[in-house]
Amino acid sequence: MTARIFCLLLWCGWFLVMPLSAGNNEWTHTPPQWRNLSQGLIFAEVKVFHQEQEVETLAVVKVDPAFNSFRVFHREPKSITAWQEELKAPVVFNASYYSPGHKPVGLVVSDGKLLGPLQNSRMRGMFVAEPKGMSPDLPRATILDLVYGRIDPKNLPWTQGVQSFPLLLDYKGRIRVKGTDKKSFRTVVCADRNGNILIFNTGGDYFSLFDFARFLKVSAFEIDSALNLDGGREAQLYIKSKDFEYFSPPSWKNRLVTILDQEQLLLPTVIGVFPRQE
Repeated sequence: MTARIFCLLLWCGWFLVMPLSAGNNEWTHTPPQWRNLSQGLIFAEVKVFHQEQEVETLAVVKVDPAFNSFRVFHREPKSITAWQEELKAPVVFNASYYSPGHKPVGLVVSDGKLLGPLQNSRMRGMFVAEPKGMSPDLPRATILDLVYGRIDPKNLPWTQGVQSFPLLLDYKGRIRVKGTDKKSFRTVVCADRNGNILIFNTGGDYFSLFDFARFLKVSAFEIDSALNLDGGREAQLYIKSKDFEYFSPPSWKNRLVTILDQEQLLLPTVIGVFPRQE
């Protein structure tokens, strides 16, 4: 009996670390061990494998919009930890691109206020949240395809939004970015097939946009649509709850305490996730 129990425990432990794939052995990842942050808000860190070689670590936040709201903020640049301290949001992550003067290069909607250009043909997608009046006909958070569905910014039915590019995956499962050798740190916001929003942040700079799209397409996360946000030094995710704290990429956390590097990591636009007060 003892031997049988031991074998069962050994098998379970092997299953928990065995890479998952969706019928494609080129890209796999370890099963997410979800940590509950609050109702409808969970976090996991997974290892990514390419052709059975470990190549990247991903921080993943899954948000159920039924229990959590999104708000977009644009102000004078500050560190992501300073943003979190001010906002008291359990999750804060970087938004889209901005100019050298810290102005958005695509449309940003913050509490219904339109910031940045109303039109920019380079923008391919838009993350939107919090419909006006919380209409039952509109999702509380989703990703819009700006190529196949035009919007009127002045009549947008959501009060929060960020335009960005490229759209990595669309709702038909098509990869919408071309192959390139350029690799960097990444932040990507996704909608899954169950109406959840997922935020991915890379621990390293392994992924090109095309390879990230290929990974998401075959992953076990059931991604329905994926929009790339600002990358490189600006790609940051910070989680802080009552009993848990996490900074991604982890290697950058210490840089925030140095004046020289802090200037390069300040963010003018962020997205916060808050428990819904309803």
